[in-house]
Amino acid sequence: SLVLLALVLSINLMAQTITQTGVVVDQNNEPMIGVTVQTKGTATGGITDLDGNFTIKCNKGATLVFSFMGYKTVEHKASGQRMKIEMAEDAQTLDEVVIVGFGSMNKKHITGSMTSVDSKILEEKNSVNVFDALQGAAPGMQIVSNSGAPGSSSFVSIRGASTFSDEGVSPLYVVDGVVVDNIDDISANDIKQIDVMKDAASSAIYGARSANGVILITTKSGESGKPRVDARYQHSFYTVARKLPQVNAFESRLSMAASDLNNPSKTLEKFSARTDSVGMQYSTNYYYQDLLFRTGGRDDASVQISGGSKGFKYRASLNYIGEKGVILESGNDKYTANVNVDYEPWKNIKFTTRVRLSYNKTNNIKETVLQDAMRRDPDMIIWYPDGELIPYYSSGGRRNPIAELKQKLDERSTYRGNFYQGITWTFTPWLRLDADISADYTSNRNLTFSSKYLEGSDNGKNTGADKSQQTWKYAGEAYLNFNKTIAKDHSLSAMVGSSFEVSNQLAYNIAGSFFLSEDIHYMNLATVKDVKNINTTGWDEAMVGVFGRVVYSWKSRYTVTGNLRFDGSSRFGKNNRWGSFPSVSAAWRISDEPFMRWANNILTDAKIRASYGITGNDKIGRYESQTVYTAGSQYYNSVGGIVPASKYGNPDLKWEQTKQTNIGVDLSFLNGRIMFVADYYIKKTSDLLSDYNLPSTTGYDKMRVNLASIENKGVELSLTATPVRTRDFSWSTTVNWWKNDNKILDLAREDYINSAWLIAAGKPAGLFYGYKNLGVYEYDASNAWTQDYKNRLTPVFKRDDEGNVVIGLNGQPTLEKYLNPDGTEYTGKIAQMKVNGVIAGGGDVIWYNKPNENGELDDVINSNDQTELGKANPDWFGSWGNTLTYKDFSLSFNFYVSWGGQVWNDLKRYYCSWGGNTHKQTPEYIMQGWKYPGEITSWYALNSKQRKTNNHSMSLSDQFLEDATFIRLQSVRLSYSVDPKFLGKTPLRSVQAYIYGNNLLTWTNYTGYDPELSGGVLTPGKDSSKYPRKREFGFGFNIGF
Repeated sequence: SLVLLALVLSINLMAQTITQTGVVVDQNNEPMIGVTVQTKGTATGGITDLDGNFTIKCNKGATLVFSFMGYKTVEHKASGQRMKIEMAEDAQTLDEVVIVGFGSMNKKHITGSMTSVDSKILEEKNSVNVFDALQGAAPGMQIVSNSGAPGSSSFVSIRGASTFSDEGVSPLYVVDGVVVDNIDDISANDIKQIDVMKDAASSAIYGARSANGVILITTKSGESGKPRVDARYQHSFYTVARKLPQVNAFESRLSMAASDLNNPSKTLEKFSARTDSVGMQYSTNYYYQDLLFRTGGRDDASVQISGGSKGFKYRASLNYIGEKGVILESGNDKYTANVNVDYEPWKNIKFTTRVRLSYNKTNNIKETVLQDAMRRDPDMIIWYPDGELIPYYSSGGRRNPIAELKQKLDERSTYRGNFYQGITWTFTPWLRLDADISADYTSNRNLTFSSKYLEGSDNGKNTGADKSQQTWKYAGEAYLNFNKTIAKDHSLSAMVGSSFEVSNQLAYNIAGSFFLSEDIHYMNLATVKDVKNINTTGWDEAMVGVFGRVVYSWKSRYTVTGNLRFDGSSRFGKNNRWGSFPSVSAAWRISDEPFMRWANNILTDAKIRASYGITGNDKIGRYESQTVYTAGSQYYNSVGGIVPASKYGNPDLKWEQTKQTNIGVDLSFLNGRIMFVADYYIKKTSDLLSDYNLPSTTGYDKMRVNLASIENKGVELSLTATPVRTRDFSWSTTVNWWKNDNKILDLAREDYINSAWLIAAGKPAGLFYGYKNLGVYEYDASNAWTQDYKNRLTPVFKRDDEGNVVIGLNGQPTLEKYLNPDGTEYTGKIAQMKVNGVIAGGGDVIWYNKPNENGELDDVINSNDQTELGKANPDWFGSWGNTLTYKDFSLSFNFYVSWGGQVWNDLKRYYCSWGGNTHKQTPEYIMQGWKYPGEITSWYALNSKQRKTNNHSMSLSDQFLEDATFIRLQSVRLSYSVDPKFLGKTPLRSVQAYIYGNNLLTWTNYTGYDPELSGGVLTPGKDSSKYPRKREFGFGFNIGF
């Protein structure tokens, strides 16, 4: 009987197990690929195939769960009959919760201006660092590489510069809740999401350091399940994106012969062979850029392991990036390690541990090596026949560029370690306490050496230096979060907390000369004959803060948010050490109003936002509120003294304060298939920190004061859409456009000129100021003006029967008369223009003569004739990103646009401001420069001996200002992902291979290396031979186990 009972039970059990089949489609009745189908409450499941079909074994009546990212989850009972499941898009799924300062918030309740960038964008761009990947991804954020050199950093600003300090323009970086100085040590592979907080409502919770915006970075954490291993490797090739024209041997000789073109014998002599001091012939024809540039590259490898259980999750990663620069001897190696652990020993308590380690080693080169090389004679030898580099050639500063790279050392190494420990204690479903502590250690070392062979003399000396810094930072914070829904329609959340931060640094510097060996570069008494300049420096600072936030929402339709933070900093004077930073914002989800129901089929969500707030900036020196002392340079009885430093301390220093108003709108159409975001802002910053010159009678040079104000206002637009989505093909696209206009409102002093830039109230920052070039005098007699200096006269010369100009005994054309601009003969007195007291002649520049305050002109061109020439800052920016997928293939490409503004091509000015035999100019200048009387050209005399004036060659003129507009194909990536069903029972979970390219094409009228330049807040747009930008081609693969 027992056997019979068991048999009956087994037959009954088998009868309950069925094979359920079906198909999953979207709202357009298109099959959906890769939908997860799982029996509820079990691990049994699978995914739909290319036609949307699925097959799963389960018990009859079991609940099947159908889930897919971006769609609402569907549950359906298994019946044994073929199913047809329709899934609807869920516009709120991906971004339902948004990371904000000290917590998270439902996206519906966001009232400020924020842009989120997920890891997919970082992955598609295959950039060497996070900044390159972020360029163009968030409207309102400008990112420019400071240099194309390996390991170089980037200039980052959000909504324009709100300070005069170049060091104080960057945003605040917060990684997993911890404020960090930079994010260079974070691998893009470890980043889950980046949130850019742009307005005061979003960033005011960070108070005294948030005036320039806040960038929140959330790193990836482990997920429950079996251990997952992901490996990634990619290799790329670097080439210089653009080369400049450079003189060849013929053009070099033509430049040398410019002053003797009317003397055939001397001209021929210049074109004949010549020898150097050791009798070797100048028979080469080097194109120095080909010698200095090389094919560089990047090796990028990483491995991650993650997994966990219900109460324990982990993720660890190792990353390596090795770069070989496009200029000889330059390179960078970066190693990073990251460990994230979430441990929940009890239901209401969770511990979070984050450990991040990095090591970075950079071989820097002198960026002006290109400038030095291109002014050198192209026919001067570089190597002796035996292969040895020739030494420094001192005549005219014509250095051996290869020796400059091979016999100099500039090595920088950085070790960084960051530890974070947090605890979350959930008292009730609506009350939670978060607390954390963190420690950060950074060690920097810079080792430099210059060989004695670069001195070019028998008694030359080698020199070197060793500089090191150790920086420690400790921080902690605790905050209480309240979040409760009352009476179903009312949502109230509040947060209150406090934080502290303590930092200190100790630096050691030592320099010396006469190293006993060219191969040993370490500084000690055994290796260096002359050790000098030994000094140590240090600093310490502290900051504390108290903060809070309240958010109220009714039916998620009307939301009001208020933030308030108090910060105290040791950087500021005792009279203004504390600052308060409030903000208020509101949002109206108009799409939820009854009168908008008619649009519900098209308009999924519509929200209008408005905010106002005050934020601060504390980027000043740590002791500028105090008068400090230093060692004196004079001695009494061989005893040194202590004297006050040149800068007087200001105990009344206070925060730079930014008041920002923002109005925005968020629109979502067709269940998130089309999304549009627009923002308009006005940002006014007062009490700008700057140096104020003191009278010499005070005994001090200057004092730091709060003396100026600046305004930024702009518009930001973002459109994201999925125009096409079928079973096999989809296309998603994002267009961003933004512009920012700035204006200096008040200087609290007179307008002034900073080198080649005008700093003036009522004017934008970055305004070029210099001389306006109107052409070149064809003859000496062409420098003829009416007596009021308003009109230039045209000389008429005597000509022979064949129409040739008759040359007089003085070597100048024989003048007959002058004509007015209207063609009539001029009979008045001739006036001539002088440049710094010298009468200009043929081959000299015709400069714009600026009227004085009374509208009068004079006959002298000097500094008073400088005028506004243009602005460096672009008119607007834009980006266009696309992703196209066809079955298992994916193609992504991104464009970036910077429109308007100007670049000062100072490298061209440098080449074209000299003359004679010791400096080589550009081919354009050599071929088009004025060479003989009567020549019509835009370039002044090629040889300095032919010029009467110096043509203000060392100053800025509009001849060297060029259009900075460019359109760049920023990145392209083509990938193929192996269908999981082909992996079968192998240990492989996923396989992807791809090829990519970065900085592939640039459309621009600029004649230098690259029109995209970083620079100072007040002095931007100057191109002085930076390390050129690279073009990159690469391939890679990702494997998951």
